[in-house]
Amino acid sequence: MRMRRGSAAAVALVLSAVAAGCGSWSGFGFSADGPEMPRLRQVLTLETGKVVADVGAGKGELTLALAREVGSNGRVFSTEIDPERRGRLREAVVAAKLDNVTVVEASVSETGLPPNCCDAIVLRRVYHHLTDPSGINAGLLRSLRPGGVLAVIDFPPPLFFSRGSFGVPAKSVIGEVTSRGFELVRLFDDWPGRGPLESYCVVFRKSP
Repeated sequence: MRMRRGSAAAVALVLSAVAAGCGSWSGFGFSADGPEMPRLRQVLTLETGKVVADVGAGKGELTLALAREVGSNGRVFSTEIDPERRGRLREAVVAAKLDNVTVVEASVSETGLPPNCCDAIVLRRVYHHLTDPSGINAGLLRSLRPGGVLAVIDFPPPLFFSRGSFGVPAKSVIGEVTSRGFELVRLFDDWPGRGPLESYCVVFRKSP
């Protein structure tokens, strides 16, 4: 059976990413000095005093950048499922001498965020990992204040899509998130970011 050229290229891309180390995805990490931060600043209307959540914070690069953006009068909730990562997040916050970050324990079906706590929430390359998007999306809606903004940054699957797989189509994100009561604001299909995969950002709003 002969594989088409486009499919072969997609397979090669996935295999090269796997070879680089699926556990860390270091080439896909967030950089505060990169082109994403100005876009995030605009999309999330970041300013001093805002309360923001970084859901699925990983190594915490985005959490630290958001904490600096909102200042000491603001707050960042940084959520993670893995206890070791939560420990490293706390260490990173202490090392950065930031006192406006709260590390939160999450689960596969719950964000762990308090109700009505946030002006904005961001999931950066996290949504495709969700195995229970309905529960998570319901929690995100509860945690946003009226008029609050949700930004989902991810990338389309290189081959095919199945829940919890590598990548997620933007149309799936839009359908699942709006079904929980969010309003679609805009899809950015030219989102910048590190790594070889094209990224998008879907922006939603909770009704005022």
